[in-house]
Amino acid sequence: MKKVLSGVLLAGLLGTAAQADIIRVEAGGGVWNNELSGAITSGTPAYTFDADLLDYDKASKGYIWAYIKHPVPVVPNLRLEYAAIDYAGTSTQSFTYKGTTYSANAKTDLTLDQFDIIMYYNLLDNTFWATLDLGLDVKVIQAKFNAVDSTGSNKTSLNETIPLPMAYGRLRFEIPGTDIGLEGSAKYTAYKNSKVSDYSVKADYTLVDILPVDVGLEVGYRVEQIDLDGTDFDVDTTMDIKVKGLFAGAVIRF
Repeated sequence: MKKVLSGVLLAGLLGTAAQADIIRVEAGGGVWNNELSGAITSGTPAYTFDADLLDYDKASKGYIWAYIKHPVPVVPNLRLEYAAIDYAGTSTQSFTYKGTTYSANAKTDLTLDQFDIIMYYNLLDNTFWATLDLGLDVKVIQAKFNAVDSTGSNKTSLNETIPLPMAYGRLRFEIPGTDIGLEGSAKYTAYKNSKVSDYSVKADYTLVDILPVDVGLEVGYRVEQIDLDGTDFDVDTTMDIKVKGLFAGAVIRF
């Protein structure tokens, strides 16, 4: 029995080593149908934009991601992600922000576009069908707010770039004998009075498996919680919001 277990373990390690000797690239993209809840406070004197006040509906926006794995020791692998997060609505009551008064039924839009630059190490590489990545994510949130009042004047009230260093982890499992993969990822940071988390789970299915290119589909769910105290990052914006919803797209592997 010990010989059998040793043989299985050796085969797994050899398989991992063989795969680690090549460069692999994978990319994907699709649509994230998300909704916003919570509030954003900004300005002097401070004003709180409540998601209910702004009457934002669900939004379907694009996302893309790509990563590259290489066999060079010590040097981390690289993963890049982008998600467009943009809402538009009509305020349910009048409000004053930075000295400007907006009437009820003012048109507003809020952008929270996000870029993730992830440097990670591949601790398991399809070892016994499991993959484990750990590393550091630099998430950059581009926050913008625009309003148009009843007179038609347009004012950009908020424009902040907020970089956030976050811990990153990804676990993937290939279901043996199928073309189905299950995956979960987590990003998290806590600094002074701020906490930010970004979790997602997904399943993907390989439609075309023709070396050296695979093409598949993915579907999943993503939840992002941003509790951000602006004084922690020297910005004039505080957030206590949640963005969540289903996403679906396509995947290509080289």
